[in-house]
Amino acid sequence: MSEKKQKYAYWMRPSMVAEIEEMLPEANAMSKGDFVCKAVEFYIGYLRQQKNINFLAPMLAGAIKSEVRSLGKDVCEMLFKLAVEIGINSNITAAVNDISDEFLGALRLNVAQEIARMNGILTFEDANEWQNGGE
Repeated sequence: MSEKKQKYAYWMRPSMVAEIEEMLPEANAMSKGDFVCKAVEFYIGYLRQQKNINFLAPMLAGAIKSEVRSLGKDVCEMLFKLAVEIGINSNITAAVNDISDEFLGALRLNVAQEIARMNGILTFEDANEWQNGGE
């Protein structure tokens, strides 16, 4: 349902009126009054949107921080569990094998270089191939 229009008198710079007349076809406006109404509706919508953004932004930031905190906690828990498993594996390997300090140092350097070359992704199959002289 459309309201009936009323006439109002507002002060406006002549240069602005000239720009309105020039932009009438692009705005698909029938008159200067129609153009001004569309411009005012657009600006009111813009202001309401800004109010919504100012209202929602802190809420979104809080939700994102909470999710990141939760994700960080989950990653830390998984890293702890992984460290325990690696510790168990290391202790079993050390108990079964007699490995010298020199060999262990060289192995650590070689493995670090290999993992860097593989961008941090070294599968068991890759290690097996590397240990057996394959490339």
